[in-house]
Amino acid sequence: MPFWGTFGNTFEFLEPGGPDHLLPGRPLEQSVRIVPPTGTPAGAGFFVVLRGFEGAFVSPDGRFLRERPFGQFRVRVGVVSGALVCRVRLTDINMDDAVFIRVHAFAAFIT
Repeated sequence: MPFWGTFGNTFEFLEPGGPDHLLPGRPLEQSVRIVPPTGTPAGAGFFVVLRGFEGAFVSPDGRFLRERPFGQFRVRVGVVSGALVCRVRLTDINMDDAVFIRVHAFAAFIT
């Protein structure tokens, strides 16, 4: 099974705290169009890998960590209409605190 390379992206979410942000269960989403590596044949397949993620409660400007119980945290990475899509969701009693979430993902191309 020949391997043709990868297309990766890092998604970053910085959501400020306050009553108008981080509503319970509110999903956040970002996407980027997938660009196959040079030389990848037409019709090559690929699979998506979640390489890692991190999440932290932070100060409203994102510069300093805040200690809070994190509660539930969900990360989903997949492909929708030719784009690498990342969806995150944070559910916690501290939903009015600012949060920073970083997700690393890539698509690996094979034939």
